[in-house]
Amino acid sequence: MKKIFTYTKQAVLLFVVLLAGINAGHAQTPYQAPNSNNQSAKDKIEALRIAFISQQLNLTPEEAQKFWPVYNAYRNESEGLHKSLPPQPTADQQLELEQKKLDLKKKYKPQFEAALGTEKLNQLYNLERKFQEKLKEIREQRQQQRGAQGGRPIR
Repeated sequence: MKKIFTYTKQAVLLFVVLLAGINAGHAQTPYQAPNSNNQSAKDKIEALRIAFISQQLNLTPEEAQKFWPVYNAYRNESEGLHKSLPPQPTADQQLELEQKKLDLKKKYKPQFEAALGTEKLNQLYNLERKFQEKLKEIREQRQQQRGAQGGRPIR
């Protein structure tokens, strides 16, 4: 048990360090136009998401083979929902998005459950939230650091 805790602690620490490094590299120009650098950052974040979820769920090869195609389809649909919103969505549009996200989770629940089982499915939803919280926390820390340095880029 102690060994599992140590590995988990190391994986989370590695995740945070890698994510901080990614954000540090892109924090110099926070309002970049879409380009390959932004895509590269998105790709790195997705790679971290995959590593984080795989490690935290402790997926077997069989589970991973069943799970990742379903999860990728789910993520693609989820991203499509967000892209359909205007830059300044109304309250009704935001509520509609939340309902669509809930409907999407309900749609994919049987497929996730078939791939992972009930216990790991419950963990998955919590892990997605934890991953988003970590991203937000690191971004806020980066913004605070930039503010403390008078808005100058961090090197």
